[in-house]
Amino acid sequence: MKKNERPAIDNPLASIGLDQIVRGITQPEAPKDKKEKPKTEETTKAEKKPKTRKSSKKFFEENLAKYTGFGEQGVAVWLPKEVKKELEKIRINSNRNIPIRTLASAIIMTYIEENKTKFENL
Repeated sequence: MKKNERPAIDNPLASIGLDQIVRGITQPEAPKDKKEKPKTEETTKAEKKPKTRKSSKKFFEENLAKYTGFGEQGVAVWLPKEVKKELEKIRINSNRNIPIRTLASAIIMTYIEENKTKFENL
């Protein structure tokens, strides 16, 4: 029997990455007729705003997974009663059974990761 041979088809998208294809589909093209305005110092400062590489939710989920089932003894940190009560409320209202220690660790590390530059300037 002869194998099924398929004709070779030129794929114009083969040399483009998937992210570029998606951007091309989802983002509207800017009209080429408009001239670019010269950038002022204020607009360049606004554009140079540091962007976080991930969203807060992704940071939190990664930290939650990282500290779940953490077997070490750890170091004691004293929390005010109202802080512990808030953590318990979050734990009770979540869809998952998250230990308070894991929840506290994930929240604290997420906040630290998102605000590293602010902490460096303290």
